Amino acid sequence: MTRERFEQPASSVLDEFTNLFLAKYPVHCELRAGPLGRKALHHHDGYEIYLCLRGTGSYIVENNLYPLHAGTLTVIAPHVLHHPFSKPEQDFDRYVLSVSDAYLNRLDQACPDMEEGIGSLLTGGASGRHYFLPAPQFEQARLLLEELSASLASSLPLRELSVLRYMSELALLMIRKHEEPQAQRETLSEDERLIGDVVAYLAASYREELHIEDLLRKFPVSRSRLFRLFKETTGYSVKRFLNEYRLSKAKGLLIETSLPMIDIAGQTGFGDLSHFFHQFRTSTGMTPMSYRRQAALGRTQG
Repeated sequence: MTRERFEQPASSVLDEFTNLFLAKYPVHCELRAGPLGRKALHHHDGYEIYLCLRGTGSYIVENNLYPLHAGTLTVIAPHVLHHPFSKPEQDFDRYVLSVSDAYLNRLDQACPDMEEGIGSLLTGGASGRHYFLPAPQFEQARLLLEELSASLASSLPLRELSVLRYMSELALLMIRKHEEPQAQRETLSEDERLIGDVVAYLAASYREELHIEDLLRKFPVSRSRLFRLFKETTGYSVKRFLNEYRLSKAKGLLIETSLPMIDIAGQTGFGDLSHFFHQFRTSTGMTPMSYRRQAALGRTQG
């Protein structure tokens, strides 16, 4: 009997809309209400700061899984794969703040004595950070984002100074939050830890040829429970998540390197070229070579 491989096709995306929007509006803050859409695992320029006001869900950020509920604050670094998820039938309210690298660089210039840049302090130089804010901090963050959103929509002469004020206060809140003792931070449930460990394992092992049996040996729970929890927590099947993660890494290598196709297929866990080409075409509607040419053309015209 052959072992079942993780092969279901899926697609991850470079969020060009966010990139174009940040190029024009380096700070954007929006209150979003209602269920999350079916957005795929994606990445973009700039930082994303995500404050959950109501509802529950989860957030995949590179190789981490974070729980979402009222009071959680998530900071995501630029170009990091991420995917928020909540159940379609539930209300889910959140503030989403997007900040360009260029804007944070301007703030860095105003603080020349800081050893680290503000972006690095917000994320710790990693893919991101996740916090649970107790009631006073939660209300402070909510009010700051509310005021920031109003300032960004204003046409008053002091608009830019107001934006700078609220951005600075929010950055201080997050940096000080990270300095708190670990004991004051949120603890995960047993199921959340399990699925978080599975996400981390898949993200760390995507270059290898993985089989379902490998996963079940690594995490000694029943197949049905593991797969059900993964789907309920992330919105993905295990197969779809792994395939989407591999495709994202392949797209990065196609854009950023001149590696031959066979090397990219091997480095991203697809193995042989025919399998890689089939998955890539199914996901994007084009061959890897066409994707590379299109990305190169976009850079020369940009």
